Amino acid sequence: MVEPVMGTEDDVVGSRVVAFVLDHVVSFVGAVALGVAFALPFGEAGIWLGVPLGLFGYFVVLEGLFGQTVGKKLTGVVVVRRSGEPCGMGASVVRNLLRLVDGFLSYAVGLVVMLLTDDRQRIGDLAADTVVVRAR
Repeated sequence: MVEPVMGTEDDVVGSRVVAFVLDHVVSFVGAVALGVAFALPFGEAGIWLGVPLGLFGYFVVLEGLFGQTVGKKLTGVVVVRRSGEPCGMGASVVRNLLRLVDGFLSYAVGLVVMLLTDDRQRIGDLAADTVVVRAR
């Protein structure tokens, strides 16, 4: 398990932005692949199921199980509970469901909220009681 460095929320804003870009490229490629795989047995409906499932599942599963997506791992950050405990699946589902709100205006809402909160939390983090910190 990745060891978080608590108290480094202010230091990771740039890393979070880079991780965001990397993760959206990786998740998009994976989601399209999943959509195509679902389309083979289910036709066009499989694409409509597979792509959103792949996009959402990428973040939920990786952050829930490991605290890190590919982008977060490459940039050296990890999602944890404010207590320092692992994020877990429940918190991961909550923080990622709220990407729908954070994502308004090309994620400007999430970025502004993150810059205005003391622990650099976006709306999903506030609801899930999570923070993103440096990984040791």
